[in-house]
Amino acid sequence: MAPTSLTKSLQFEKKNQSMPRLPKHMKISKRPIPHPPTPSPYSGSSTPKTIYVSSSSPVMGVVKRVQKYLRAAENRATGSLLGSNNKGRGGGRKEQIAALAKSQEALKKEEVFVKATGRAMERALKVGKWFEGEGRAEEFTVRVKTGSVLVVDDVVDEDQEEREDGEEEGKKEEEVERLKREIEEGGLSKAAVRKRKRDVARIEGEVPETRTRWVNMVEVAVSLK
Repeated sequence: MAPTSLTKSLQFEKKNQSMPRLPKHMKISKRPIPHPPTPSPYSGSSTPKTIYVSSSSPVMGVVKRVQKYLRAAENRATGSLLGSNNKGRGGGRKEQIAALAKSQEALKKEEVFVKATGRAMERALKVGKWFEGEGRAEEFTVRVKTGSVLVVDDVVDEDQEEREDGEEEGKKEEEVERLKREIEEGGLSKAAVRKRKRDVARIEGEVPETRTRWVNMVEVAVSLK
């Protein structure tokens, strides 16, 4: 039996609206989603530690990167605790316990975020499953959150260099006249009439240079307990 996709259990808010169809010679060119630079594991706790996963990212490679971030966070917490103890050597046991509790609480808040969109979401979820499996759930806390990201796509002309502008304008006019004749002659359903009117408006209107859309995103947060 084939393994069940981990993304099937996720729920996403539907945000995309239907868009007018593009002319046949136009196509959508997807831009890469921009990401901020990957932070160093040794940067302070105030810097979010985020790993962006693609559909080709090796799961265990991402797991090792998450572990490196968590080890660095643990070292910072330990160093902070030792520094606190050295400063307050005259303090009693209560002060030491309070300092330890504060250090552990700070460590729990240092999450490493694994983010992915589209087909790559499956790999991000597999990273989370690894930290939850084989007794590791006692050491790590895993949170999964879904959302969406607004992306920009370019609208490009497939054969712009090969086509003369005048010839293209003539084709547009012919198509508009044909659609208008079909509407005027009757015999079409109301839905078909509406569709042809939309096609006329699309052809006569200007084609935008870009389009925006929402893509599903998953965020897997891993921290030490």
